[in-house]
Amino acid sequence: MIHRLQRIVQEVNRAPDIDSALVLITESLIQDLNAQACSIFLAKENDPGVLVLKASNGLNPAIIGKVERKFGQGLIGTIAARAEAMNLLDAPRHKKFLLVPNSGEVDFPVVLGVPIIAHREVLGVISVQRAENAFNEDEEAFLTTLAAQLATSIERAESKGRFSTESTSQVVKGVAGAPGMAIGVAMVLNRGVNLESVPDKKTDDIDGELKSFREAVRKVCAELTEQAEKMRATLPEEECALFLAYAQMLAGGSLIDDTEQGIKAGSWAPSSWRDTIEQHAYVFTQMEDRYLAERANDIRDLGLRVLRKLMLEQSTYLDFPDQTILVGDEVTATDLADVPLDCLSGIVSAHGSSSSHVAILAHALGIPAVMGVPNLPIKQLDGVDLIVDGYNGSAFVNPDKAILDEYSRYLEEEAAIEKDLLGLKGQPAVTTDKHQVTLLVNSGLMSDHTPSLRSGAEGVGLYRTEIPFQIRDRFPSEEEQYLIYRNVLETFKGMPVALRTLDVGGDKPLSYFPIYEANPFLGWRGVRITLDHPEIFVTQVRAMIRANVGINNLEILLPMISGKSEVDESLVLINRVRAEIEEEVGEKIGLPKIGAMIEVPSAVYQIEDICSVVDFVSIGTNDLTQYLLAVDRNNENVADLYSSLHPSVLKAMCQIVQGASVSDTPVSVCGELAGDPLGVMALLGMGINSLSMSVGSLLRAKKVIRSFSYSELTESLQKALALSDAFLVRDMYAGMLDERGLGGFIRAGK
Repeated sequence: MIHRLQRIVQEVNRAPDIDSALVLITESLIQDLNAQACSIFLAKENDPGVLVLKASNGLNPAIIGKVERKFGQGLIGTIAARAEAMNLLDAPRHKKFLLVPNSGEVDFPVVLGVPIIAHREVLGVISVQRAENAFNEDEEAFLTTLAAQLATSIERAESKGRFSTESTSQVVKGVAGAPGMAIGVAMVLNRGVNLESVPDKKTDDIDGELKSFREAVRKVCAELTEQAEKMRATLPEEECALFLAYAQMLAGGSLIDDTEQGIKAGSWAPSSWRDTIEQHAYVFTQMEDRYLAERANDIRDLGLRVLRKLMLEQSTYLDFPDQTILVGDEVTATDLADVPLDCLSGIVSAHGSSSSHVAILAHALGIPAVMGVPNLPIKQLDGVDLIVDGYNGSAFVNPDKAILDEYSRYLEEEAAIEKDLLGLKGQPAVTTDKHQVTLLVNSGLMSDHTPSLRSGAEGVGLYRTEIPFQIRDRFPSEEEQYLIYRNVLETFKGMPVALRTLDVGGDKPLSYFPIYEANPFLGWRGVRITLDHPEIFVTQVRAMIRANVGINNLEILLPMISGKSEVDESLVLINRVRAEIEEEVGEKIGLPKIGAMIEVPSAVYQIEDICSVVDFVSIGTNDLTQYLLAVDRNNENVADLYSSLHPSVLKAMCQIVQGASVSDTPVSVCGELAGDPLGVMALLGMGINSLSMSVGSLLRAKKVIRSFSYSELTESLQKALALSDAFLVRDMYAGMLDERGLGGFIRAGK
């Protein structure tokens, strides 16, 4: 059963468009279920409450596209409305049966129908029919399982078809990753991580592509032969033979010939190689023999080896458009580093959410981002015109003149708002009843410094020190770190600068320090890593304290603190480092302020103990929300459940503020909520008067602060805490902004 399911899904995934995919499904089901007819209804694009017959095999083909059923109408509509299967021995006698004239269905009274559902939405119905013999439980289970798997495949096939015509304007929807709008040209980066997202490209340089391909193949052949020789000392000959078999496959034959034929036909080498590997792997997956079927994995492994070499060859020739929209299956921080910042205008990623690391970086850079776009046809987007709307999480592919004109006007309005906000730069962040708020910036990039100072920031509330670690192929030395930290401390001399110690793991990997975990967000990350590797922590803290000599504005922020004991261990190391440096320089060095990030639920309940040993705490709303709501903040499937304005998250933050007040420990917020105009209102209502955010959000936050009184925000928070979900909280605060004439800011709230 599993093999049959996999075969059908793989065939559908290979289909060029939705019509071809549906034909494949109907043909396969008639064969696998011994049916005599198979029909597929799909919801109308502009009217999802109506199903249309899109494919049929065994019935009169003339009815395809002409039969419609509303939800609840007929057997098909009933299956859709109930979102459950129907298995009937004599369908014409059912009270919901509606005869389609001249369809031929009366000859097949035995009917099994199941809904196609994705993310709680009924996308369509699949039904199979035969003249006699009821469909048994195994057959019903098979069709139900297949329908569940096909939901994503059908969406993907529809997406392929929509984007196959270059002149057609289409819109894709994801989640709002970072606010803003941009018009530009898509560029797909692929580091050889997977074959599926290699973009389609045409080339005029046939000889150059052939040369790159042959060089990549030559290098992989040499590596495989070398690996086989090394393995002979420790492994049996038959195990080493696999490497030699790989090398022989690359020495000549259909893999090489088919790829070169594709290149000569005008495709660049990576996509021609991708297509060849997919075709050969598919042949193996169709084989009934399990051993032979699993050889498809060997083909794909070989494909990835060559692809990595090939992408290294190709990367030398990358030419970024002036307005680059970076597109990828999962855009990473390293991808951002590859694009010159003066060219990077926007990001569209098939995976990720508004709180994934790359979205936070995009926010810091002021680059609009759309994350978690399901079934994004990455292969077809390279070089295509795009509009990115990071406010509502949508992107327009090949936008027509009307859409271009509309977004050009939006960009002009945005520029006007930003110009108006510049007048607030020298104004204090104070409520109408004179409650003072400190506005700091989140940073981590050298390019952030000048914009941060120009915006009127009063310091750095969070400096992400992991970025210099991520863009290198090794741990940066103490001296390299010292120069980075010295630069930021000097730039903000006279203002507090909170340098967060290394916070990697989760969605922030280091290529040279791989961590393999089933659940990385609940695993080895943040301070857990640095305490287990004190040599990393000590080197970094030495660089920080040395950089602070003579400037004295350093604050050290410890991430991922889950209890007081981790702070105690960190303080032992920090004090030891200070003593060492005092001995080296021959003078007393003051201990910088030490803070703890509160982003783990256990720290919420130990807040008083933690505050007894630190100088301040900073709430990381991104992870705190993730852990409290049990929602992976990088998972687009549950992105709509993730909100830092959820009443439970707000109540947890109130508890932090109350616990910290026992020892008069200052509380700040450095998570993305601090830069959300709606979040600013809630945080001020709690009594938090220090907010750190991306530089692009600072003046908007200041405008909100100066538009309300502290007393009314305190009162509105109590109303928010009494509400049942984040949507109601958001609506309440959005309504308050609208009343003050700040409705335009609501788009910026995530």
